[in-house]
Amino acid sequence: MSRTSPFFLPEKEFNLIQDMNEELIDELVGQSVDVYKVSIENTEENLYGESTTKYYDVGFRVNCLLLYNEPEVTQDEFGTDVGGNIEMYFQRENLSSGSLNFYPETGDIVDWNKQYWEINGVTEPQLVAGHPEYNHSINATAHKARLSSLQIEERSR
Repeated sequence: MSRTSPFFLPEKEFNLIQDMNEELIDELVGQSVDVYKVSIENTEENLYGESTTKYYDVGFRVNCLLLYNEPEVTQDEFGTDVGGNIEMYFQRENLSSGSLNFYPETGDIVDWNKQYWEINGVTEPQLVAGHPEYNHSINATAHKARLSSLQIEERSR
C-alpha cells in the first residue's frame, strides 16, 4: 500500500509545525505532570482481569499543556467533597520519540499541583490537514483521585 500525503501540506511543513509546537510546550509554557503507570508485574488480577489493589511504577515527568477545570463541590450525608477534572494535551511525536516511549492509558495516575489525578479517557482528535498520517496530539482527561485509594508512597516536596 502506498503512502499518500496531503496536497496542501507537505511532510516538511508538518515537521516544522511539530518542531514549533514542541518548543512552545517544552520551552515557553513549561507545564509538566508526573505520570505513574500501573505495574503489571506487581498487580494481581482476579479471574475477570480486575484488581482491588494496584501498584505503580516509578513516576516520570512529561511536558504537556494543561486545562484545569473549576473544582466541583458536592455535599451529601457524609459531608462535603471537592472533586475536579483536568485535561492534558500531549504532543504525540514528543511522547513516542526519545527516552519517554510513553502513551497515556486509562488508569494511569498523574501528579500535578500537589494532587493525584486518574486518567479516565484518552483520545487522538487532532489530525493536521485532516490526514491520518499527520496525527498531532493525544488528549487525556483525568479526575481527582483520593490518596487513600492509591498505593503511591508520598514523597517529600
